Amino acid sequence: MSDSTPTDSKPAGSQTHPVFTRAQRKTCHAKRDAFFECLDANNIADPDKAGETCKDLRRIMYEKCPFEQMYVDRPE
Repeated sequence: MSDSTPTDSKPAGSQTHPVFTRAQRKTCHAKRDAFFECLDANNIADPDKAGETCKDLRRIMYEKCPFEQMYVDRPE
């Protein structure tokens, strides 16, 4: 299973979001942290104003992090 593919198991109840493994969450958080460290290193307070700075890290973050697991809004 790849790091970005959720498992199909869901706890009993009405949960509608996929369940992600601990390893998948760890990967997501590491990629998110790398992106924000890049922003901090470049004194960028607003991720939407980063332009080309940290662009590759942002792309990787969104590839590895499902929308529901992130603490930033996905660009539209």
